[in-house]
Amino acid sequence: MSNRTLVNLATVGSDELQAMPISVFTTCLEQMSAEAVERFQRLRKLNASQRAAVEQFLAKKNGKPPPALRGVAGRPSSGEEKQKEGEAGAKGPVQASFWMDLMLRLLAWWEGEDTDALARSRGIKRWRRPAKPKAPSAASAPAPAAMPQKKPAEALPPLTRVELVQRLWGEGFSLPGGEAFALRIARAAMPPKNALCLDLAPGLGGGMRAAARTLGVRIKGIECDRELGEAAALLSSSMGDGAPIRVGYDGLDPEDFEPAGGHAAIFMREAMFAVEDRERMLAAMHSSLAEDGSLILTDFVLTGDGDTLAHWQAVESDNADPWTEAEYCEALEAQHYRIERFDDLTRDYLPFIKEGLRRFHDCLQNVKLPPETVPILMREGNLWLARSQALETGRLSFVHIHARRVSPPVGNEEEHDEHG
Repeated sequence: MSNRTLVNLATVGSDELQAMPISVFTTCLEQMSAEAVERFQRLRKLNASQRAAVEQFLAKKNGKPPPALRGVAGRPSSGEEKQKEGEAGAKGPVQASFWMDLMLRLLAWWEGEDTDALARSRGIKRWRRPAKPKAPSAASAPAPAAMPQKKPAEALPPLTRVELVQRLWGEGFSLPGGEAFALRIARAAMPPKNALCLDLAPGLGGGMRAAARTLGVRIKGIECDRELGEAAALLSSSMGDGAPIRVGYDGLDPEDFEPAGGHAAIFMREAMFAVEDRERMLAAMHSSLAEDGSLILTDFVLTGDGDTLAHWQAVESDNADPWTEAEYCEALEAQHYRIERFDDLTRDYLPFIKEGLRRFHDCLQNVKLPPETVPILMREGNLWLARSQALETGRLSFVHIHARRVSPPVGNEEEHDEHG
């Protein structure tokens, strides 16, 4: 099974890195250049086995004999080994965090091992959900004759990506926050009843359908992710013409923004940061909006040194290159938008990510997933762990933007049309 797209060492947390089997670690090194491995070695704390693997890798890349043949490090004597084992035993096993335990489960499936056995081999104590205190009973009941047998884990068929993201974020949703958060974002537009709106990144369409029902508007959606778009079209078919979604197989075309000046609001969630030509996209949206129409965006924005987020960008799409707030505001004003709000919602958004991963972890406690599901799980989990870690650094923020269309000043209309 290929590891190329599944595990990026730069995105793995310290606890998860220490828990990683050396076979997986070594395979991941093979996907990196010598320069990247040297930089990784300088920046990360590695255990003895990982350091040895890195030295072996670099020696091989540089055409030098492995360290053991050059006498750099010899095998410790049995007495030294026993002393080290005694020291480790005195310290006791490392207590796994929730995230570390989730990674242990994924790596166990990857290696075809039992999770408890893998944890013991790494000297890690499994994370357990704290038991809820039992309510005191009015009268003590007699002890049961026999303890009930634990229900065996349910064997599931392979999960599709669409099924997996719904286990993370809820039925009909492919992004964190669910219906309540989606409505909070959409309500900023305050479109009139029965108005026509456009959603250019509806995902599975849960938020779009909720907005159409609650706000009493018609929203057409275009989803460029083929797998999500085809599933979304089926999910939205029950609403008739109120919230149709179709797939943009070749991306967005000029026809997708028609009728010109006919949309009361345009929505796009967590997508603009990966649009290659954002100025052109903003211009097309502007032409599609009615006068004083609302552009509603949620997006990732740089708040610090972008170079420190290279590990996050490595697991995102090729075009992931977020703007700063200043760059965003400058681009919006240049395309003749009036900015109504630019709110940092990182503190609200992060708990949604963590809750989704916890919900999925709880599901994994009671089911057995087949090997075919593991690549999908690793890709999706790796993406959201990387996003969560990047947001927690404070160098990346999650923002809610509301801007209104204003007409270009007289004399600039031809210039604006040329950009569009």
